[in-house]
Amino acid sequence: MQAKTLKFFAGLVLLTALIAISAWLLFSSALQKYYPVIFPYILAYFFLLNSLFFYLFSRINKKKNTLFIQQFMILFGVKFILYLISAIVVILLFKKEAVNIAVSAMILYLLYTGYEVFWMTTLVKRKEQN
Repeated sequence: MQAKTLKFFAGLVLLTALIAISAWLLFSSALQKYYPVIFPYILAYFFLLNSLFFYLFSRINKKKNTLFIQQFMILFGVKFILYLISAIVVILLFKKEAVNIAVSAMILYLLYTGYEVFWMTTLVKRKEQN
């Protein structure tokens, strides 16, 4: 595995730890009544799904540009659909906490996607320079 990919995973672990600590502080004090009971599972799901898809992205990044673009769009679409289906299923299962779960999932999606996009652009720029 490349050094950049290892840095991504180390940063992802750090991001997840920071989110977990921040969530623990917020949910144990100011936002205690809004704590979704499945938050740790949602956090783990985002971590695992982003890890898997970034690993797949780093593998397709080595291909020709036309294949890379096609496969990247497919991966991005599959990942988004998985998030959407998961959110719908979880919200239907936990109807009393639907808003709390949806807001938590949206915030996690923005944080993890922002982090992933930063690293994807870094790897693509590096590929273009070589």
